[in-house]
Amino acid sequence: MGNNITGRLGLAMAAAGVAGLLAGSVQADGMELKLADRLPQDHYIARYATNYWIEEVEKATDGAVTIKRYPSQQLGKSKDMLTLTEAGVVDMGEYVPGYLGDKMPLSSVAELPGMVPSACAASLAYQELAAPGGFLDENELKPLGIRLLYVVGLPPYQLFTSKTVEGLDSLSGLKIRSTGAAMDSGLRQLDIVPIRMSAAELTESYSRGTVDGTAFPAASIFSYDLQKQTKFATKDLSFGSSMTFYGISQKVWDKLSPEVQKAMVEAGKKTTLRACELIDKDDAAALERLQSDGATLVTFDAANRKAFMERLEPVAEEWAKGVDQKGRPGSEALEKFRSAVDANS
Repeated sequence: MGNNITGRLGLAMAAAGVAGLLAGSVQADGMELKLADRLPQDHYIARYATNYWIEEVEKATDGAVTIKRYPSQQLGKSKDMLTLTEAGVVDMGEYVPGYLGDKMPLSSVAELPGMVPSACAASLAYQELAAPGGFLDENELKPLGIRLLYVVGLPPYQLFTSKTVEGLDSLSGLKIRSTGAAMDSGLRQLDIVPIRMSAAELTESYSRGTVDGTAFPAASIFSYDLQKQTKFATKDLSFGSSMTFYGISQKVWDKLSPEVQKAMVEAGKKTTLRACELIDKDDAAALERLQSDGATLVTFDAANRKAFMERLEPVAEEWAKGVDQKGRPGSEALEKFRSAVDANS
């Protein structure tokens, strides 16, 4: 325990040091805010959402607010984003519940297999529940000192592998990158070995054979240059998904003028809708591109598809019970998220 405490203190001190180097967010000509994420500069989420949101805010405030983005984990890893925000290293960050362990268990409901039919259904459902006053805001974001800015939910994940995939039995024993506990449960039900790592770590692990593949949205295969290793890809299944949201420190938010706050909220709503529509459009196109590049697209026959769904059926309820047992409202989160998805599908 002593080492863990020492490690956290060390991280906080290092963060405070970096914050000092990057301090001075109020410039002579206005305010500069720092935004950090794990994504490469030209990642599609950056193009569809983050860069767009930054431009919209800066335009709406006539340049009184500028936002500097630090991509590719330049200021710290995704798993440390909450610590970096609390320490003031960043004013805003990208928060991926699956990377944050037990700190955001309720938000990981979106990772469950079969939970979301599209990026827009996922994004709008999460936005509804995580907006100020919503269920996820009250039970998760607000206690952590984070306020939602915008959401990027992803389509149902398919499986992309270097190993042959033909049907359900062929999945047994595959080592597949996972984003968190919810996805882990689904993969294990299929006799797959889940290996947790961030997307930034995946490229090297895939090329070295540390993992046989990943459960991913199709477009991300090209964003991380994984198409050369990908020989097989599934179609029309759901191995889970992921929810990424961008938030701002409540302490920073409280210092902003009402005009700036309004600009950020309005830009956030536009960004969420714009991004999910573009992502849904890209998903099918990316699978077609993979096929044209030589990958085999695998569609399960009726028997394999039925068996696939039956294997995954208990995962959501088991996830909810597990969260409940830790003293968090997992069953309520599952019910509310399902209802929100249905209402936004």
